[in-house]
Amino acid sequence: MAISWVLVANQSHARLFEATNATGNLHEVEGMIYPEARMKGTELYSDGPGRSFDSGGEGRHGMGNPRELHNRAGSRFAKELAHALERGRQEGRYEKLYIIAEPQMVGNLRDELDPPTRATIAGESGKNVVHCAPEEIRSQLPQLL
Repeated sequence: MAISWVLVANQSHARLFEATNATGNLHEVEGMIYPEARMKGTELYSDGPGRSFDSGGEGRHGMGNPRELHNRAGSRFAKELAHALERGRQEGRYEKLYIIAEPQMVGNLRDELDPPTRATIAGESGKNVVHCAPEEIRSQLPQLL
């Protein structure tokens, strides 16, 4: 039986599980936290967003997009996760990879993985189950890994 890894992640937290047989339980291999994704925009970058005048009138407003800062932080976390997955593949620690992550993180991971590691993906799902018990996570996967 091919050893499978299951990555469960969101923008700030990830857990990596291993399944050694097709119908068995998941065993947690590693947990990773990326605290920058939980910080406020002002904590991530010291500079505030730019300001602009309204097109009509005397009002002013901020031009920054606070969600963009968190997306960038999630993208950096995806890069770290991709490196860990690539190392595991190169070391022969798994043959199949399953990804269950927030939809944004699934896309970020797909962008960051190198082609050989991307080829090991046997399934993916856009759900945030990072804080669930291993049994619940296992129920999100196909019956036979």
